Amino acid sequence: MLHAHTVLDSVAMAYVPLWSRARELAGVRLCVRAIHPEGVDASHLLQAVGEDWPEGAPPLLLSLQTPRLLQQALSCAPIRNTALEVPASLFNGQETLSRLSMAQRRGHHLVRRGDFAALRGLPTPGVSHRNLLRLEADDRFDSLPGQMIEGLDTQARVQHALDKAEASAVLGWPVADVLQAHRHAPLQYDRRVVRQVLDVIDDEECSIEYLERLVRQDPVLVYRVLMLVNSAAYGAHREIGSLRHALMMLGFRELGRWLVEQLPELEPDVDLQPVRYSMVMRARLAHHLLASGSDDTLRAEVYTTAVLSRLDLLLHQPLADLLHHLPLAARMTDAMLRRSGPYFALLDVAQALGEPERIERMETLCRRHEITLDQANRALLRMLATSRDHAGKRSERLMH
Repeated sequence: MLHAHTVLDSVAMAYVPLWSRARELAGVRLCVRAIHPEGVDASHLLQAVGEDWPEGAPPLLLSLQTPRLLQQALSCAPIRNTALEVPASLFNGQETLSRLSMAQRRGHHLVRRGDFAALRGLPTPGVSHRNLLRLEADDRFDSLPGQMIEGLDTQARVQHALDKAEASAVLGWPVADVLQAHRHAPLQYDRRVVRQVLDVIDDEECSIEYLERLVRQDPVLVYRVLMLVNSAAYGAHREIGSLRHALMMLGFRELGRWLVEQLPELEPDVDLQPVRYSMVMRARLAHHLLASGSDDTLRAEVYTTAVLSRLDLLLHQPLADLLHHLPLAARMTDAMLRRSGPYFALLDVAQALGEPERIERMETLCRRHEITLDQANRALLRMLATSRDHAGKRSERLMH
């Protein structure tokens, strides 16, 4: 384990989800940059990432952004359910193409990453690979069957790529543009989450823990449940700031009755699924950043803090106004409103881990918050490894 500890303390990581045509999590691009190159070699890195990677976890597209690491990784044994991202330029030279061919025979899945305009019309190199194509704003495209696409910054272009051009997945999601279409009204509940809850609520085997895990997939639903149990109409004798406590107060039957009343207000726009689930991934990452051994109450509080921290984007009200109605602990509101207190460090690092453009500053950020790179990277890998458990039914496999 010494090597694994050393290697995860010597690299910075960041992630970007890949979204399928069904707007479900199809895979994750994991960016890795060596911060202390002397402490990193690819075999130990691959082992640390993939040693316990579950079969049902989302496929990883490993983007090793230190050239020496990529060259080493191509010579290592592959890890399951992953592909290696390779710059398109390496498919051009005879020597590098030969190295890629050997890596493929070794069992590696290769993804060629390059500009759509530059690669369009070129003959396919003689090495099996998938493509991750970067599109510019003025690139026109009609057919992209089986391709992974990045650089789409509007809802219309994402819809065209997935629904018309038959791309297999898009990297990232145009959150601002999708939310812009809903700017005139607060978002309603996630229809998939409500239906999942209604499906299990009469099951005698359903535990309060499982019910909580379902409900907390939708930030709006979390907020409304907390509002409901703290309303004068509900008549709670004391204020409730915990989702699990709120669900226990409501009871399964009452929650079911209330949700049935909400059915006409379910949000039908499937393009909002990646928006919501990105928030869920970030919230899960924040609570995984807690030290192992932290109690469940603390973890739940950190999760709730993180999942509510972007509620203003969904409900189009200032966050302070939304939280004013909830009896949340000061450490929760401090993190969300004042960017201070013990939970803010977890929210800040979780946010940065989802922004690859900040990867070079990750070590500095972690040091400022007294979180080690090893701790941040392990939390990220734990979150990603279990993210399919929270994303509903599994999407089609990206790496074959």
